[in-house]
Amino acid sequence: MKFTISIIILLNSFAVLGQVSDYGSKTESYNLSSRDGQEYMIKVTLPRNYDSQKEYKTLYYLDSWWLSELIIGTFAILNLSEKIEDVILIGITINGNLKDWNIQRTLDFTPSVYDMGFEMKAGKDENSITLNKNNTGGANIFIEFIETKVFELIDQEYPNIAENRTLIGHSYGGLFSFYAIQQKPHLFSNFIIISPSLWWNNSELLKKELFYEFEQSENVNSIYLCYGDSESKLISKANTGMDAIINSLQKENLDYQFKIFKEANHNSILPQGIYDGLIYTYRK
Repeated sequence: MKFTISIIILLNSFAVLGQVSDYGSKTESYNLSSRDGQEYMIKVTLPRNYDSQKEYKTLYYLDSWWLSELIIGTFAILNLSEKIEDVILIGITINGNLKDWNIQRTLDFTPSVYDMGFEMKAGKDENSITLNKNNTGGANIFIEFIETKVFELIDQEYPNIAENRTLIGHSYGGLFSFYAIQQKPHLFSNFIIISPSLWWNNSELLKKELFYEFEQSENVNSIYLCYGDSESKLISKANTGMDAIINSLQKENLDYQFKIFKEANHNSILPQGIYDGLIYTYRK
């Protein structure tokens, strides 16, 4: 996909870079700092034929450092095919290299300090990190960043957005998605959760009582959850357990789908899960 630079604007101390794609969508990027000083890039992709007078739903996706092209491209194909409605896409990531991204996502997406009694690493080879108390357990700070800084930015720059928000999360991002469901279910209306690392700290999120606020909330409309049958036993066991918990909840008017993709591993599931999740959430 070819891109051409269209505008560069300085606004409120963060840069906005506009890019127009061959299929007519436009991406604008913003730099934003969290309260602990971490710099993030927020990528906002407006749908083709964007109309500032029209109201749009928003789709937030984690790990845009890695998943941006896949999510934007998949959405574009489905939208051009008139399979799904127009939505504003909002990616959240950091500037940096592969190891920088690995370090930050490990800290941001994990709900507690790593404590499983044995050494474990995130990432591969020279880009891997050994999990410890200093590089895990930052989900409470990250969710505050999303709720205050990111939402405030989007509300300010795009006043025509609807209250309906969706969150896509994969792996640790999926773990964070369930953390958001349990802790602050008012933030998002829909979730597309792909191969979440629910094994984290002996599956600490797999407790029905943690869903009390979610059960009382009237905000969450749908949850799409999937994993691949070629993934580790840690993933399959924890996700099957989460499916049982969700099915046991007394949650009225919740659209929920749980899917296991054949011959898909932890990474190859992404194109299938994103495609299927977008159709499930935004089908016309």
